[in-house]
Amino acid sequence: MYASNNNAFLINNCEYLENLSVLLEVTEDVATTDNGGWSFQLNCYPPPGEYCQTSNVNWMQYIVYVMDGQLRYEIQYWAIGASTWPTGYTPVQGTSPWLPCWPNDYYLSGSFASIDGDTLPRQSQLQIALTTNRYGGVTKATFTYTDPDGAVHSTENDLPAVHPIDACTLNLVGPGGGTGSNFTQGLLNSRGIIYYTISSGQLAVQSGGAGAACGEVGGWTAETSNMTYSDISGAPGSTVTQILQQPVDCSLNDLFANNAEKLEPLRRVRDQQVAPHPAGQWLVELLDKHAADLSVLLTARDSGFRERVRGLLERAARSAEAGEPIEPAAVDEGLKALREKAIDLPASMAPARAALETVLESVRGRTLQDGLREASRTIRPTSQPKRGPCAGCGQCRCQELEERVVALEAAVARLTSAG
Repeated sequence: MYASNNNAFLINNCEYLENLSVLLEVTEDVATTDNGGWSFQLNCYPPPGEYCQTSNVNWMQYIVYVMDGQLRYEIQYWAIGASTWPTGYTPVQGTSPWLPCWPNDYYLSGSFASIDGDTLPRQSQLQIALTTNRYGGVTKATFTYTDPDGAVHSTENDLPAVHPIDACTLNLVGPGGGTGSNFTQGLLNSRGIIYYTISSGQLAVQSGGAGAACGEVGGWTAETSNMTYSDISGAPGSTVTQILQQPVDCSLNDLFANNAEKLEPLRRVRDQQVAPHPAGQWLVELLDKHAADLSVLLTARDSGFRERVRGLLERAARSAEAGEPIEPAAVDEGLKALREKAIDLPASMAPARAALETVLESVRGRTLQDGLREASRTIRPTSQPKRGPCAGCGQCRCQELEERVVALEAAVARLTSAG
């Protein structure tokens, strides 16, 4: 099972993915709790050695934004890791070293279909289809929405830069700028069926994630959500399928599903002792942002591991409510559990491991609040106001610059706190 921005990576024995199509057949409405929008991201990876101008292109995004009553698309070819042009080089105007393939490719298309808010309704379909030439290069991207009445709304883009792809992954996540989306809970076991198809060869799941088999860059989209996806069925095959499962409301709800009464002390501690502190806000943000990832991780582990995690949380809550220091033995056990399962953390959570260890060490022998005050010297929440994608105005900044600004703001906050 997969979640959020950590879905299966599909490959064709490291050969090109020819005429790749990804189709979502909606069986129950897909929408967010705040009507804030979401994105349907087909993230693709070219083989090593693909260039636009002087930059190594290594990540190709085909995105449909579902928000504000409209469906719009965006195509971006990234050179992850590139930051400057070579000395003396004159680039194409409107390009950057990290978005080098054509000018202003961070702008959205016009609307190609109308919907209700950010709801993709039951019995509708959403498809991204990539047309390739005889050399495997993607020459055209077609975006198609079929409404519940069978009316087809389609648009296509003839790509100004042609590159092949040899791996792909699909993510239903936030609408841009590193944001997250919280999808509504449904009544059925699934929200839809995803069909992945290529015209030649067989799709299979690449073990180990991006870069593990075919040498593609080890990157992932910054947007997240509480959506979950089943394992891939029918692989290897020219068409494989996947169930779009129910979103996860809260990883702790899943962890204490059979002992719901034990959640109330945890909620009190969260609201009264954790949330008032910057490091606590970061922790709440982490649990919220990666609720689906954590739920999948805990579900995949043996029951003994889940019991250990439940026991640690209950002990911490009792100590916190009694105003007692957190026992060093409990901290040691928490660190052991974290390090033991670090290899299973999704790639997008890996940077949080060091901060989690800092929080645990900070509460050693201290009350929870004193420990969080100490941790707050270096750990701050990173959430930003929810932003949509760039929308065709001269004041728009590309995603790379937005992420750099967020990182700089976090660094300034840490320096201010330390001072």
